[in-house]
Amino acid sequence: MENKNVLSEYTAVLADPSFRLTAEKLTMKCGVRSDLKGSKCLVDAIILYGTELCSGFCEIYRIIGEVRHIKPKSVMREISYAISQAFGIVDRLSNIVDVTLTQNDIHSGLVIAYLGKIFKHPDLALYA
Repeated sequence: MENKNVLSEYTAVLADPSFRLTAEKLTMKCGVRSDLKGSKCLVDAIILYGTELCSGFCEIYRIIGEVRHIKPKSVMREISYAISQAFGIVDRLSNIVDVTLTQNDIHSGLVIAYLGKIFKHPDLALYA
């Protein structure tokens, strides 16, 4: 179990309104609807990756699970679901990062990494 002080730090960062708005806008630009199960976890993952509070995806899933009181595997599954249901994510993400992606390229780690980097450095986004 995560130290309560550290967990409260993660909770505070994940609740930051400007961080959430930025990450939500990034997910919407990729076609991820906010009503999809997993969209909130994806936003959390982008914030954690973008703020560099976590060093790896397993850690990100674990922390989100602890904050949201679900298992890390459920976090991963929910994020994957939101990404799989995103309308036009291949073309939209390709345009945002200026890299030609295919459907086979799209997975939670890639989406979190790209959007987390843009979250940290908005100048990397073509629409910035």
